[in-house]
Amino acid sequence: MTDPRRGRWLALLLCLLLSAVTLRAQTPPPAADLPQPGLTIYVVQRHDTLYDIAQAYSTTIDYLVEINSLNSTSRILVGQRLLVPAGDSVTPVPRTHIIQPGETLAGIAAGYGQSLAALMQANNILNADQIYAGQVLQIVAPAAGNAGVATPPAPAGTAPTLGANLHTVQSGETLFKIAMQYGLTVNDLAAANGLVDLTLIYAGQQLVIPGTAVEPAALALPAPLTALAVSPLVMTEAEAGSLVVTTATPATVTFNFLNRAWQVVATDGGTRHVVLLAVPMFTAAGIYPAQLSVSGAGGPVEYTFNLRVLAGGYGTQNINVSDELAPLLAPAPQAYELDLLTRITSPVTQTRAYTGIFSLPAAAAMNSPFGTRRSYNGGEANTFHTGADFASAPGAPILAAAPGQVVLADLLSIRGNSIVIDHGWGVYSVYCHLSAINVDLGQMVTAGQVIGAAGATGRITGPHLHWEIWVSGVPVNPLTWLTRSFP
Repeated sequence: MTDPRRGRWLALLLCLLLSAVTLRAQTPPPAADLPQPGLTIYVVQRHDTLYDIAQAYSTTIDYLVEINSLNSTSRILVGQRLLVPAGDSVTPVPRTHIIQPGETLAGIAAGYGQSLAALMQANNILNADQIYAGQVLQIVAPAAGNAGVATPPAPAGTAPTLGANLHTVQSGETLFKIAMQYGLTVNDLAAANGLVDLTLIYAGQQLVIPGTAVEPAALALPAPLTALAVSPLVMTEAEAGSLVVTTATPATVTFNFLNRAWQVVATDGGTRHVVLLAVPMFTAAGIYPAQLSVSGAGGPVEYTFNLRVLAGGYGTQNINVSDELAPLLAPAPQAYELDLLTRITSPVTQTRAYTGIFSLPAAAAMNSPFGTRRSYNGGEANTFHTGADFASAPGAPILAAAPGQVVLADLLSIRGNSIVIDHGWGVYSVYCHLSAINVDLGQMVTAGQVIGAAGATGRITGPHLHWEIWVSGVPVNPLTWLTRSFP
């Protein structure tokens, strides 16, 4: 005979189980699928960063991390759903795109899911063919609706993913941390972005990462060109720069810029082509065409892009020269010596002796910078300081800034006892006003080797070392070579 109490317990247990199933069925979906009060859903779009989203919704990255259970190393993915503060209207945050050589406005617009007309209008561009490398475009994101972004992300492959060569600075990041992340030096990163004060970066700033490629779909390079890299993207008066051209097959490349042909060094079996170039002093600020000619198996190909040149902003100073040295102020001796140095430093040796940055040529403070417009004895300021001066005491050792071959070791009328070293690829260093020369013509030297002693020979007002760097016959700012490596 069945115990009636046992039946009642079984019935009660069944009711409890049914209630649990009902409650489970009525449990709301996770917070990621159903916004909490005061929150809405945002679907991550191509190129989004947490900084962009936080700015758009007037919140902080830390708040987004907290409410979405993210951590400091989390990466957000296209299509990912994030909780964000709710609001009736959200102001889209403009982001920037830095134009790379070979990119077109049409390719950039497609990469960001915009029309060419909208991109041109947002940036006040009247002619799509007159863009230049290093130009900063404002990319306005679509306005967010009540449920985040109304337009879902485009399927993979429908548009190129741009910005692979850009890094958006996050809160708390430093140049050192970013450089380490990409296997670069701080100086390389600073040079690629034209940074002077290495401490002045800010969250949301976009940095060019040198050595990373732009998505090929965004480029419009004719075959056999496959890649084109210019560093820095924006040139400066009396500064050096580099161009690296990559071709799919061996080819011969010529390059014209600023109304002159620059010698090209071919490496990697004729598929990598390097040009070290320089912007001469007194070049007017503006936008200049850079013209490539490529001859390969498929016949000659011409390609032109634009580069911008900025003014160097060099100062002016007056120097008083003694009556004894006044004859050296005449145009003839100055022109003769400049012509001599131009001829010596114009050849491009195909073998490169240097790697990385140059070292200081003297253990002394710099007392006169490069580029200063100079007048002598109150005359017209129609010349400029072609080097940097170091306050070296007479007899102090002078060091080779990089390895190379001595191509001049002689007495010059204005620069006094001078040494010129060929470092390869069109790069030369010059050491002047020496009291002693410790090397011979044709000798190979190493970086840091003592090559002479400081002195007061030539046209001087006191003992010092005058140090110059020339690139393919053009004097450039030597201090750049102490902080930046060239390819």
